[in-house]
Amino acid sequence: MTQVDHQTSPAVAQNVARTAVSSGRKESAAMRFLRRWGTIVVIVLAGLGFALASPYFATVSNLNNVLFSMIVSALVSMGLTWVVMAGSFDLSIGLTVTTSSILVAFLMPVVGPWLAIVIALAAACVIGLVNGVLVTYGRLSGIVVTLGVMFVLDGINVFITGGYQVPIDYGETAFLYLGQGKLGTIGVPVIILLVIFALALIAATRTRIGHYIAAVGDNPMAAFYSGINVYRWVILAFVLSAFMSGIAGIIVTSISSSAQPVGGEGYLLEAFAAVFLGATVLGKGKPHVLGTLVGVFFLYMVDSGMNMVGFPFAARHIFQGLVLIVAVGANALLNREEVHLKFI
Repeated sequence: MTQVDHQTSPAVAQNVARTAVSSGRKESAAMRFLRRWGTIVVIVLAGLGFALASPYFATVSNLNNVLFSMIVSALVSMGLTWVVMAGSFDLSIGLTVTTSSILVAFLMPVVGPWLAIVIALAAACVIGLVNGVLVTYGRLSGIVVTLGVMFVLDGINVFITGGYQVPIDYGETAFLYLGQGKLGTIGVPVIILLVIFALALIAATRTRIGHYIAAVGDNPMAAFYSGINVYRWVILAFVLSAFMSGIAGIIVTSISSSAQPVGGEGYLLEAFAAVFLGATVLGKGKPHVLGTLVGVFFLYMVDSGMNMVGFPFAARHIFQGLVLIVAVGANALLNREEVHLKFI
């Protein structure tokens, strides 16, 4: 009996502390509304502004273009969400996209498209496994480990390809259909994205995968004393992140009919901006899959609006950087209690 009380006391203490913090907050109705719906209001107002500025913005065609252009970034961002939920960072996601893309392009003429896809996804999972093991059992910083893995993958990719793209044979119609096909007016990649989003949302909200990973990220010691195998769930978070980046690599290869040795790094900033922006959606203050998808949509919606209005391309990167800063600041306001990210 004493052991049970000892094990549960950190979690109880954490809940008591949060209750004390929340009881001290006296917010107005307007502040509560902004806390929950403020991000959604900003997205709606931005959409209305661009719709007034350009007659081509609020069209079905542009919506399809936005959804299609955000597919790869959305997959990478949703994968990163798991790692941030677990209390760490993964800087290797962009290079995991590139690595899986190169692998599937290289192996396809040898083993066929479907086995090449399986091998590429397995390789992505191995990358995530290495990251997770080094961060947990190796007790290394998540930032340092994944940064190192990012440079290793970059060197391997350039060495394998010689710095040249790897084309996909136009006879691989089944594989190319994954990225270029349509079902009616909806692109197949959009359908794949929605299916993966639905599965990720169920896993995050309806299974112990999401609950345990969130518990570990929220307070690793409390999770440990509650009987949760902390290391196992942190490793799983890294594997899920790499797996979804692997899917993104396969999709981008099918869309472009080739594998590029560089370029995956560009998804990193977008992913972090989307995850931290998404954490403010519905006032949760913590990363969640639905919020991340909304964050990605917002970034690409604004990018589309900027292009139509005539903003320079550099403005997109400036905007993403500002969004990342503002989103992190908003998260700090939503989580006023002390947050300790164990595995950073």
